[in-house]
Amino acid sequence: MNENEFQFVMDCDVEALVSYLQEDYHLSLSDAFEKVYSSKVFEKLKDRQTGLYLQSPAYIYEFLQKELTAAN
Repeated sequence: MNENEFQFVMDCDVEALVSYLQEDYHLSLSDAFEKVYSSKVFEKLKDRQTGLYLQSPAYIYEFLQKELTAAN
């Protein structure tokens, strides 16, 4: 996968995660983006070595929910 393809997959994953957060937690667009971009899950998502970016957005979201729940 080249860099453009990787970035496209990342963008799609982030878009889905933001959408899930808005729906489940009633967050604004900017708050949802901030939650995603400041998460440990996002750090793992952008690291190709983890392979997390190859998983479905719903699967990735489960990890994000666990992280957010643990933070509260």
